[in-house]
Amino acid sequence: MNSLILSILFGLTPFLQLFIKGWAFFGLSLILFIIYYQILKGKGKSVFSFLAGTIIASEAIAVLFGFTNFLVLFYILVVSAIFLVAANEEKKIDILKNHIDINNFNSKEWKFYQLFFGRGEISSIEEVGKLLPAVFAIGENKIAYSFKMPNGEYFNQIINKNDIKEYNLFDIKGKQELYYVKIQDLFLPNRRLRNLHKPYLESFCLSIYLKENEVITFYEEPEILHKIVEKLDNL
Repeated sequence: MNSLILSILFGLTPFLQLFIKGWAFFGLSLILFIIYYQILKGKGKSVFSFLAGTIIASEAIAVLFGFTNFLVLFYILVVSAIFLVAANEEKKIDILKNHIDINNFNSKEWKFYQLFFGRGEISSIEEVGKLLPAVFAIGENKIAYSFKMPNGEYFNQIINKNDIKEYNLFDIKGKQELYYVKIQDLFLPNRRLRNLHKPYLESFCLSIYLKENEVITFYEEPEILHKIVEKLDNL
């Protein structure tokens, strides 16, 4: 089914208030909104914009006919705002998709990822802060990436498989700051608790070496980088 049609159907979720009330509606709708995000992620800005617009329109009808309340209205507005933020993030993917299409490739056959980009190698986690948010894509025996330059314009590049000399996942480390356990850590999950026993933090980055002696580096969660490496292996 077309993604835009799906986004409109998903946007009708506020009408569930006709059948489900109270906390049951909050719990069910929240689960559904998370599922919608996972289904529509990577489909483009317009899909999330339509989803947010339809959600607001559906809630407006609910207000008009009186089967909602102020708390639900506030909740729906917050959810819609989150989807609009997601739409803005998807815009970056749309820019790279358009660049791929105008170069006579089919962006529908590519897989897209949002990560961080930098030129040259990085050797420590501290250097990750210098990397730029970017979109990476792989497909049709090629890779592509896009990032926003300081002047506000987007730099897009498509690289043929034959122009890639090699690629590797590199282990990068950073100093571990001293952390004192707080009372709230007994009740609220804290990701830092997993690293308290380590003298340093550890992660990975993906470096791609091109034949023109250029090195481009990408950083994200190790799971995502491993997926990209698997796809590079199959190019």
